[in-house]
Amino acid sequence: MSASRIPPDVVFIGCAILMWLLSHFLTGLRFEMPMRGLISGAVLLSGLVVVFSAKASLAKHRTSGQPDIRVRSGITVLVTTGMYGFSRNPIYLGMAMLLVGWWGFLENWACILGVIAFTGLIDRYQIVPEEKVLQYVFGEDYKRYRSRVRRWL
Repeated sequence: MSASRIPPDVVFIGCAILMWLLSHFLTGLRFEMPMRGLISGAVLLSGLVVVFSAKASLAKHRTSGQPDIRVRSGITVLVTTGMYGFSRNPIYLGMAMLLVGWWGFLENWACILGVIAFTGLIDRYQIVPEEKVLQYVFGEDYKRYRSRVRRWL
């Protein structure tokens, strides 16, 4: 019951680099987006707001942001307010939004593969193990929370 051995930040950076590489090597898949800077910037800013707001909620409650069976003692509170009232994984959602903004900035259809890779890897190798830990630690409280708040959005 342990979370992924590759930190989510490393997965995020790896996918962003993959997207950059794809945009430079698959130039035939470029597209032009009207108001590229404005739209991409808005999505990037929104992603940052989601990430930092979710991290602030965790800090406010003095609890761990990465539940892992090995560090159960760091999981003190099941946070269900703020961004956690809309998504059970707002930090990962915000990271995915950052990658979507990056995709728009790069203007290349192939780059969507980075967003898909990130969400798939995080969902399977990070979120699923974390949810098992949360279920173990919080039991019925987590079950009720899970029934009313979606995993991503």
